[in-house]
Amino acid sequence: MMLVTVPMLDDGGAAAAAATGGFLLLLMFIIVAVICAGVYFVPTFIAFARNKSNKIAILALNFFLGWSVVGWVISLVWALTNDTQAQQVVVYQQVPPYSTPQPPATPLQPPQGEPPQQ
Repeated sequence: MMLVTVPMLDDGGAAAAAATGGFLLLLMFIIVAVICAGVYFVPTFIAFARNKSNKIAILALNFFLGWSVVGWVISLVWALTNDTQAQQVVVYQQVPPYSTPQPPATPLQPPQGEPPQQ
């Protein structure tokens, strides 16, 4: 029977420190990514908070063109503008009071020179 021994390396906990450092780096990356995404979608958050009628269009513009500063600014301005409300126009028309039509005083006669039509 052969006995094999593997020497234990005592690295002073360097492997555990490297694993912890990698975890902290990943955690910091996730936190920064969430903050950047929150800033990126500020126009969309504003549009949904203000219940804009075109909030889906603002979301699409922000999602597809927000990476360019111009697209982000346009979507922000669009989210901050007021919705124009449809104006209701009321027309008051004065109608003369209803009256029954009066029969003509004389029967209608065809004009002179034309034969009566049958």
